[in-house]
Amino acid sequence: MKILLLAPFDLFPPVHGGSSIVYNLIKHAAARHKVSALISHLYSLGRQVDPSCSSPPGRSFEAEGLSPRRPGTNGPLGRSLAADNVNVHYCRRSPFDRLRVLSFLVNPYYYRAAERICRQSQPDVIHCETLWPILAGWHLRRKYHVPLLWVEENIEALKFATLGRPRIITSLVAIVERFACQHADHIITLTEIDQGHLRELYHVQAERVTVITPSPDLSDFQWDKTARSATRKRYGLSQEDVLLTFVGNMKYEPNQHAVRRIADCIYPAVMDRYPSARFVVIGQGAEHLTDCRRDNIIFAGYVSRQDLVAHLSATDIFLVPVETGSGIRVKILEAAACGRAVVATRKATEGLEFFNDDEIVRVEAVDQRFVAAVLRLIEDGALRTAIGARVQLRTRRELGWDKTLAEYEQACAKAIAAARTQGRHEPA
Repeated sequence: MKILLLAPFDLFPPVHGGSSIVYNLIKHAAARHKVSALISHLYSLGRQVDPSCSSPPGRSFEAEGLSPRRPGTNGPLGRSLAADNVNVHYCRRSPFDRLRVLSFLVNPYYYRAAERICRQSQPDVIHCETLWPILAGWHLRRKYHVPLLWVEENIEALKFATLGRPRIITSLVAIVERFACQHADHIITLTEIDQGHLRELYHVQAERVTVITPSPDLSDFQWDKTARSATRKRYGLSQEDVLLTFVGNMKYEPNQHAVRRIADCIYPAVMDRYPSARFVVIGQGAEHLTDCRRDNIIFAGYVSRQDLVAHLSATDIFLVPVETGSGIRVKILEAAACGRAVVATRKATEGLEFFNDDEIVRVEAVDQRFVAAVLRLIEDGALRTAIGARVQLRTRRELGWDKTLAEYEQACAKAIAAARTQGRHEPA
């Protein structure tokens, strides 16, 4: 199968849940399929290169409206994506980029690049990751009669409303979302909750939606004893000292709020009893949180995938005090795959209901109950270990990219079948 994947963000390095999903999808789909992708510099780290995302040149090409990741460097593809059946292209930078995600609804350079790649790759299915490239995907669907698969990571109209965006913007997003529901041949959501929202808000039939829980890359995310020792030594931690970790893109407002809850609510209670404990906050955008600077709170910034595994291995308690917004929840699953005890709000774990309450510690809000749950795990190392072992076992039993890829292939088949039923697609 030939797949054309349209995504509105950078993958090199993957710095948030959505980019991690696409990175993993390309990596694993390339074993059986030919994948072409159009991405952008949105959320890029500029010239800061993830060592795990460098490769020999020659795996992508330039064309009108396209640009390489970093001219003169090792090229845009991660080593694990450097395969003959993978081609990743960047849309050129332009003044439209100032509109952020909304730019992909109107950016002519993105449309032009998508059309050129479509003509060259002749895909069997067009994959739109998130709402934002949906109009470009629909244009290709209409012109070239290629089935359209839409992956709705969040219900964007609801997210924009929750974040307090202007009503005119929220209404525009809802219009585009309704349009996507009407014109996608098949839809993937990441949770059954989001599937329900599509049915309630836009009257989407259940059979047109496949729910696929995003999987961590289990070949990468494994507990590493050596990495644990080295990382804890880096932070001056003894074997008895406790390390608590939060991971997220700090440019995202719900993550900013979560870090403030750590600094203002969780940190004082922990330090009062355990002054040698350390908190590590991982992710880009720490400049937005200068008010959260505290002794023993370390802002590590973006770390490579290898270093993230090392940090997770070194972690004793993984914190997810997210109370607003929505997200992809990949970081919870990556921590779980490394056998970490997770304390999270129920909001943060929406869509992960297959975990039992003795596998993830869930609390309604970041209040005294959340703090009490953290303190209990600090006090009881055996309980931490038991919870981490249970959640790791569940993650490795329920998830994994073999299963995820099979579900994705079935969704592609449903998109192709729907297009054929409408007389818009002929078998290759």
